[in-house]
Amino acid sequence: MVDASTEAPDGGRVETGFKELTIVAFVDRFKVVGVAYFGVGHRATSRRASDFIRSFNDTRLTLADADIFDSQSGQLIEKSPFVVLNLDKVDFIYARDEEPPAGEPS
Repeated sequence: MVDASTEAPDGGRVETGFKELTIVAFVDRFKVVGVAYFGVGHRATSRRASDFIRSFNDTRLTLADADIFDSQSGQLIEKSPFVVLNLDKVDFIYARDEEPPAGEPS
């Protein structure tokens, strides 16, 4: 999980108030992997990835840089700049947590 930020004119980083998460969703026989951006608001930045999904209260979720796989074979079916998931049709969804530091078990 990383904080989305932009480059400031002076070379520093400017926080945009969004958390960037890799989302994995299973819809019927498809596995969809993409990036979602969640507003951080005034909550602590130590929120877990699952907290962002649970607090999301819309029926649609947009994923950027999406890859669609056959969930049985793992074969890549399609790459798309974005997809919109209908959360009422999603069988299973999770967000990947931050990668552990090098040398630590995952």
